[in-house]
Amino acid sequence: MAAAWWFVVVIAVLVVDVSARPAARAGPTCNLQKDVIIGEGSIAILTVSSAEECCEKCFANPLCLAFTADDHTCYIKDNADGQTPTSGRVSGVTNRPPAPWDGCLLANTTSLPFCDTKLPLKDRVNDLVARVKLDDIPLELTARESDAVSYLGIPSYYWGTNAIHGMQNTQCLKNGQCPTSFPAPCALSASWNMSLVRDMGAVIGQELRAYYNAKVHNSLDTWSPTINLNRDPRWGRNVESPGEDPHINGLFGAAYADGLQNGNDPSVKQAIVTLKHWVAYSLESFNGYTRHNYDAKVSAYDLAASYFPAFEHTVREGGALGIMCSYNEVNGKPTCGNPALTAILREDWGFQGYITSDSDAVGDIWRSHHYEPTGQLAVRDALEAGCDIDSGSTYREFVVPAIQNGTVDKKYADQALINTYKMRYLLGLFDPNVTNAYRNISTTVVGFSPSQEKSLFGSRQAMTLLKNANGVLPTKPGQKIAVVGRVANSSESLLGNYNGPICPSGKYDCVPTVYQKFQELNVGGTTTLADNTKDVSGAVALAKAADFVVLVIDNAADGGGEGHDRYTIGLSSDQIALADAVLATGKPTVLVMVNGGIIAIDDLKEKSPAILEAFMPGVHGAQAIAETVFGKNNPGGKLPVTMYYSNYTNEVDFLNMSMTNGVGRSYRYYTGTPIFPFGFGLSYTTFSIQWSPSPPTQTTFHGVGDQKTFTATVKNTGAVAGDEVVQAYFHPDQGIRASTGAPVPIKQLFGFERVHLNPGQSTTVQFTLNSTALAQVDYDGHTSLFPGNFGVTVSRGHGQVLLADVTVDVPSPIRLKTFRKWW
Repeated sequence: MAAAWWFVVVIAVLVVDVSARPAARAGPTCNLQKDVIIGEGSIAILTVSSAEECCEKCFANPLCLAFTADDHTCYIKDNADGQTPTSGRVSGVTNRPPAPWDGCLLANTTSLPFCDTKLPLKDRVNDLVARVKLDDIPLELTARESDAVSYLGIPSYYWGTNAIHGMQNTQCLKNGQCPTSFPAPCALSASWNMSLVRDMGAVIGQELRAYYNAKVHNSLDTWSPTINLNRDPRWGRNVESPGEDPHINGLFGAAYADGLQNGNDPSVKQAIVTLKHWVAYSLESFNGYTRHNYDAKVSAYDLAASYFPAFEHTVREGGALGIMCSYNEVNGKPTCGNPALTAILREDWGFQGYITSDSDAVGDIWRSHHYEPTGQLAVRDALEAGCDIDSGSTYREFVVPAIQNGTVDKKYADQALINTYKMRYLLGLFDPNVTNAYRNISTTVVGFSPSQEKSLFGSRQAMTLLKNANGVLPTKPGQKIAVVGRVANSSESLLGNYNGPICPSGKYDCVPTVYQKFQELNVGGTTTLADNTKDVSGAVALAKAADFVVLVIDNAADGGGEGHDRYTIGLSSDQIALADAVLATGKPTVLVMVNGGIIAIDDLKEKSPAILEAFMPGVHGAQAIAETVFGKNNPGGKLPVTMYYSNYTNEVDFLNMSMTNGVGRSYRYYTGTPIFPFGFGLSYTTFSIQWSPSPPTQTTFHGVGDQKTFTATVKNTGAVAGDEVVQAYFHPDQGIRASTGAPVPIKQLFGFERVHLNPGQSTTVQFTLNSTALAQVDYDGHTSLFPGNFGVTVSRGHGQVLLADVTVDVPSPIRLKTFRKWW
């Protein structure tokens, strides 16, 4: 690999450990220049013993064009732009020409079968795989970045661009343009508008292409979306989950996948999604267990009824081409080493993509789970189970010896190469001379105004009004407004996680805070701030002097996040004290909630005149909040989760994965009384619904092909324009439980539609119920259409409820899906 750098592309990663790369290149000629800095920025910062070692590190990194040594610190750079005289610095350049960006550009490869665009894709990929030498196989199956293969002209490729709600793992462009950032998934899901999710996916896909075409970031693969259930409010990553309903999570995943993968050129994919985390993953660190050593004990019923459906829908209907297996075990077997899980994806659901591990999850098979005693056996399990990419060092370290000594049959490694190279072919990355529409996407689209408008629209649609006693909202600008709360003047608290580059400065100084936006929009009035929870008396004084109070609460600092779960779901004691004191002034107040996982507000529900749930509303979230309070935006969001009281944590065991544990989980199984239920949300206007043209008669399904469309009319009966989300559920008769031998949900969402109506305007909404949607899961995880009775309800999440009845009349259960059990 004497010239492997020739075929490597540029990536914008702040720190890259190049020491792990094999030293297979010829030794460098280090011409050092003293007292000068050459190049701008850095792509890696390393510790070295000398300037000569820094030079060697530069030549070992295929991205390096220049380097600067400062004592024992080495700055690796992807450019040699400019020279700045600086005492004590030592620099040098490699004088390398620009590297080719796509495969099949090397002269001695263009005539080979894998570069022949006239051949079938399968033949091209098989030919390429056959030419990869054994030593290079693990380097090609390693993420985040696969190495270049010089003798085949294969560039390196960065697999793991996180893009939960915008591009991460890169930087803003040098001209100051930054990728578009959307509201966090927990907020977008509150919009109940999947066209927004599709738009987000499309924007991310276009911006990935723009970065790729500009040779800034060598990745068209995202490690997103997260479609795991919000199983329990204590899970640290609820901020990136669409919610607690398998139906909504599946629709979210499919919309994201469709928008990101499928642009305006069907000949190639725009980019590739990777669904995470497969599967039954919703624990970070809790009571001595971590995601790296946790064995999720899940019944066949719960897997089939709750944990699988979102993934199945996104694969089948969204065409998702990537899956990330999770850290945890499920029923005694690591997910990244479980052939049964891969068979479900590929054989049962028709999955055609690649599978990657989460970061070092293959290593967890032997280091954390102790499922295997050695790294080679962990590699065997993962490859035989169909884990194509190892995001870690385990494949790099153990694949070659495992193949050489017979522990692993090379055919499994070859299949992993086939699955992964296929993705790059589908993106057109081995067809440099074939035009496609995505090659024309320039950096002008990065963060440009149409995308920002979509992000702002998402923030507005996420606003969810939970209470509005005596019409305290909306209020008018031009008043004395006090903005109170510890994150009232914080930008980062609005964003969520996996934020990516937001501002050119690398900070969040371009993101307005809630306080700043109220200052801006409170035209003709005065706006004051109290953001110190220790200064309760000061906040009370400002509230008393104000005409209106915006009281902001959050849970950003209360324990939840990736790698750590929450132990409580209530508000922190200092925020409770502050809120109680401010609300006791009796001033008109709106309680604004900024959160990922839900906050159990308990007594504040009754004490607060108005409550606005914003979730993590994103870079434009402060504007959406202020516009909503002032009435410029009429809230129309609905809760995608159940808001429980704080004692819920005493009623349900977090470590128990059953959806029916204790008082139950989610609206589908919860038997208690929530603070606010799933699907709830108010408006500044009023609506009515009625069956159209008349109530439906009794419906009977006699087989799997039957269906019924329910039609209702929704009308804006108020004085202002607004949005309403009409929701349709079915309710199994609990008698069906006797037939299934397993729980049945209290109810299940099967359709919804968000509509915008002017005052007095009406429209019809339709929800088609297929008989197969009524199928239930039995104790063994099999899904069948059972005979029995079902209620159907259509509502707005509160108020009026339209009722209908459906009967399934079949002589015996009709099996639709057979569960694969591995334990």
